[in-house]
Amino acid sequence: MKALGKTLILSGSVLAGLLLATLALKSFSCTPRIANGISEIRKVKLGGINQSFSIRGENRDSPVLLYLHGGPGSTELIPFRLFHQALEKYFTVVVWEQRGTGKSYSPSIPRESMTIDQFVSDAHELTEYLKTDFEKDKILVVGHSWGSILGLLLVQKYPESYFAYVGSGQEVIPSEAERIGYRYLLAKAKDKPAAMKELAKLDIPEPYLTIDSDGRWFEKAKTDRKWMIALGGEIYNRSDYSLFFNGKTLTAPEYTWMDFVHFARGSVFSLKEMWPQVMRLDFMKQVPEISIPVFFFQGRHDYVASSSLVEKYAAVLKAPTKELVWFEGSGHDPMYEEAAAFDRLLIERVLPRCQ
Repeated sequence: MKALGKTLILSGSVLAGLLLATLALKSFSCTPRIANGISEIRKVKLGGINQSFSIRGENRDSPVLLYLHGGPGSTELIPFRLFHQALEKYFTVVVWEQRGTGKSYSPSIPRESMTIDQFVSDAHELTEYLKTDFEKDKILVVGHSWGSILGLLLVQKYPESYFAYVGSGQEVIPSEAERIGYRYLLAKAKDKPAAMKELAKLDIPEPYLTIDSDGRWFEKAKTDRKWMIALGGEIYNRSDYSLFFNGKTLTAPEYTWMDFVHFARGSVFSLKEMWPQVMRLDFMKQVPEISIPVFFFQGRHDYVASSSLVEKYAAVLKAPTKELVWFEGSGHDPMYEEAAAFDRLLIERVLPRCQ
């Protein structure tokens, strides 16, 4: 998932620089105020673990949009607010940091609780909390990357709680997406000796996707993501993460310096615990049908989740209504690469389903 790449930039000198940049921040966190609206960061216990989320909107009566971040362990609490303030006029936007992520990370989280089933249970528990607090019968769920795995399984199990599902950077068969992405990297690296040398080693002495017990798969996956971002397979026409890791995100009031430390630790922790589970998924077989409207907002140039697999899945998935929308100028992150278009489509095509 995308957190592998982000983990790389939160290591070594970059992490040191990040910590220095945030030392001047307040020792407490907040989210910028919305006049006459709601703008809060809350913490509630989900599945026995304290977990945090932001709530932002101009009108409490608006439909609730629950955003599920990628990773596992890759927070989007700050960038989603920075890129999508236009949504706050039409939705009450909730960005949840899942167990093991950012503010929801703790070294005391039991490793045995880091299961896909537990995440689905946490998400449903949060949904019920939001429905009660905002007096709603249903809410909207939007999932990105790893969050698209969680989102699909969530609406499959509890369709009565959701108006519709929106998936972006949609995972379908993660192990096959990795193979497609690896072939893409080898093709792009033909005239780049340094990249080719590192990428060629990923299948030696065992295949790249082998989830071995000593953790070598994790180092290989980090190398893959390093070159995926550098060779344009994640963010179209970009070779770094500056789109969402920049001065604005690093100094945003939502995070203290310790939150950034927790994000770095939680990202590694979450990936190591969850990745082997994710590699066993196949939504072609496991989720052939969804009983609510489904939208896929997909970057045409996504080689992380593989746009070709999303196209195949959208063709065979059974749903009351379904729509595949291509973002021609995006890779794996259309909500950031083409944020205005992403918002417009949510408002014009999805919001009417939430009345």
